[in-house]
Amino acid sequence: MKKKLVALALVAAMAISTVACGSSSSSSSSSDSSTTTTEESTDDAEEAEESTTTSSADAVKLNLSVPDSSSSSICVAAEEFAAQLNEKSEGRLEVTVYPDGSLYGGDATAAVTTMQSGGIDMLCLATSWYASFDDSFNMINVPYLFESVDEEQAYINDESSQAMWDAVEGMGVKFLAAWTRSFRMTTNNLRPITMPEDFEGMVLRTPSNQIYEVFFGEGCGANVTPMSFSEVYTALQTGTIDGQENPADVPYSSSFYEVQDYISATNHIGEAWVVGMNPDKFNSLDADLQELIVETAQEMQQWKKDYDEETDQADIDYMVEQGMEYNELTEEGFAAFKAVSESLYDEFKAIVNNDDLWDATIAFTESYTE
Repeated sequence: MKKKLVALALVAAMAISTVACGSSSSSSSSSDSSTTTTEESTDDAEEAEESTTTSSADAVKLNLSVPDSSSSSICVAAEEFAAQLNEKSEGRLEVTVYPDGSLYGGDATAAVTTMQSGGIDMLCLATSWYASFDDSFNMINVPYLFESVDEEQAYINDESSQAMWDAVEGMGVKFLAAWTRSFRMTTNNLRPITMPEDFEGMVLRTPSNQIYEVFFGEGCGANVTPMSFSEVYTALQTGTIDGQENPADVPYSSSFYEVQDYISATNHIGEAWVVGMNPDKFNSLDADLQELIVETAQEMQQWKKDYDEETDQADIDYMVEQGMEYNELTEEGFAAFKAVSESLYDEFKAIVNNDDLWDATIAFTESYTE
């Protein structure tokens, strides 16, 4: 009987030993498997990080310069353009936007030459500044040439405007696209602008452009004072000038409502933004990236127009909330300003210095229907 009990005890002990050994083996196997999985995950993460680093290092880095502040319409559009290029290229392009003309010292006339020499890769600049290099660009600056931004957009996409975009290429700049720009308004500290004579005696800052000088000076009686945009806020603040004119987003983003009393929707000029690129930089890119840049730049034209339509009134509303007085022209006032412009057409045509472009443009506006 004792032998049976001893035998049963031995069997039980062996069973316990076997279970314990099996458990230990299973635990060891699980631990080894966990260690292996952790090591593989670490290796994968390191490889992914290395791949990302390599991709970033290999990306073609491009700068994109704009003249206005980071909250301006053109800078917002430039940021969107850059984001689309970065995303669509899947990391092969790395485009960075530089606002406030920081890459060319704020002097817009220097912007084009800086791009020509390779100091700027891509540039968004208004057509009025390109007129410093080719008279043809004065065409789109003729006051009251267009009655709506839709008409302006149709014109810049029509063959009647092609001579201007060909001229960009003739300057040694790769033309990518033309984007619309909201019509220009007037801010000042003297009075609301309702008729041309309201400009009489006003010291008005404009771009350095003959069309502006003739229209506002000779046509409306203002004391036209061209100056660098970087100086305008201080000049308004100190009373060196009485007013300035720009699309609504410019006085909004530049806080001119702090130093101006009136904003008038004179809507006198609807110019365009030229999106250009250094040709050597463009030609150094792979063909598919060249195509991507051109296509995206052209697609951005509608994005920019839609954005302006959505935000211009909000900008005006904000400036009114800050204390500015806003007014729009009556039909009589608009007709009076247009009559002033048309009375100066002979001078404007001489400034444009391109009879074919002038005739094609006037023919376009006369035949255009919404």
